[in-house]
Amino acid sequence: VSPSQVRRTRRIARVRQRMATRDSARVMDEPRSRGDRTVLVVDDDDDIRFLHSEVLRREGYNVIEASCAAEAERAALDNVPALILMDIAMPGLDGLSEIWRLREHPELVNVPVVIVSAHDAYDLRAEAAAQGCIGYLTKPVEPEGLTSLVGEILQGECGMNPQTDK
Repeated sequence: VSPSQVRRTRRIARVRQRMATRDSARVMDEPRSRGDRTVLVVDDDDDIRFLHSEVLRREGYNVIEASCAAEAERAALDNVPALILMDIAMPGLDGLSEIWRLREHPELVNVPVVIVSAHDAYDLRAEAAAQGCIGYLTKPVEPEGLTSLVGEILQGECGMNPQTDK
């Protein structure tokens, strides 16, 4: 076992412990309205962000875009989305760390997050699940798979499976 695997395993354990503590301490917000169709798309790649945003807009979703973790936090606090699509590998703070920061805000605690990343590894999926992400899509994402998963989540039909990959 390499030192990096040990560090990653310890980090996952710490995240799970924090999630358990947070879950036991938080008060659940009221369920979201089924009419809320706002999606925050976070990706540092302009082309990918544009493509995902356009696919969702054509399906009638309201889309907010952010190119980095700091922009994502500001955008989410200004207009709480119904769903966040988060890239992992971004300059500055990575997507998984940003999810943890977003969860520190009471109004964002219950916002579902789906990871959309070019990196597909078991440890990343496990860490995303530990962060409470309800889906993991691997780039390139087929438009039908993206709209299908977003629709299922926002209509409350998603089985909350953190290993979703359409």
